[in-house]
Amino acid sequence: MSFGVVKSSGSSMKSIQRAIDLTAHNIANINSTGYKQKRANFASVVSSFGETSFSGATINSTNSDFTQGKLKNTGITTDLAIRGRGMFTLQNGSGDIVYTRDGHFSTDSTGTLVNAQGYYVLSTGGGRVSIDEGVYQAVEINSAGELKALPKGATDFVLLDQLQLATFQNEKGLQSDGGNNYRESENSGAPDFSTALGLGTATSDTVLVSGALEGSNAELADSLTDMIAFQRSYQAVSRSATTANELLEQTINLAR
Repeated sequence: MSFGVVKSSGSSMKSIQRAIDLTAHNIANINSTGYKQKRANFASVVSSFGETSFSGATINSTNSDFTQGKLKNTGITTDLAIRGRGMFTLQNGSGDIVYTRDGHFSTDSTGTLVNAQGYYVLSTGGGRVSIDEGVYQAVEINSAGELKALPKGATDFVLLDQLQLATFQNEKGLQSDGGNNYRESENSGAPDFSTALGLGTATSDTVLVSGALEGSNAELADSLTDMIAFQRSYQAVSRSATTANELLEQTINLAR
């Protein structure tokens, strides 16, 4: 009986430690732009030892919580925040497509709009967004994600491009790719491409806010509360395992 308790407790302790690690990761990213907190989904498990059954807990999945984060103003035109559904579409150096809510963008040496990792921001149709600063004296991005520029010597802005957004049937099924980027997976389903304020699309109510960034949706108070709860659970299970182990040792000694 004690052996079963030790086995079940060990499994539960590993799962709780994993939850503690996820919570610590959330706390570390409280100030990360576009960060989506990670959550552990627990499930009860029953193991048997002889005719006796023991219950424990295990993590059957982890996923990201895609609820809206608070917006913070930066005053930089190419900083973009999404208010509503959707994710920016990026292309990395290998040509792979990834998705993010982190809209901290700037132009590289060629005038192409990129993120902090140098990934290219894509427009409708999948092309890269380019801004030739030698030709234009001013640039603006409206709530629909339309990028407009004022040519030097002109008085009217011209439309250059429009940023592409992607939505998924199951955002929680997206695969983390590091740096607040995600890849599609079998669980997420294929992306549905659209634009902010796109009529008849999943992002018809979505707006882009230029000069702002979406902050992390991890709340420090909630994360600290979760951390304390997980640590207490770990300690309680650990004590049970220690007690069971001591009983097991006594039983073995008596049988000698």
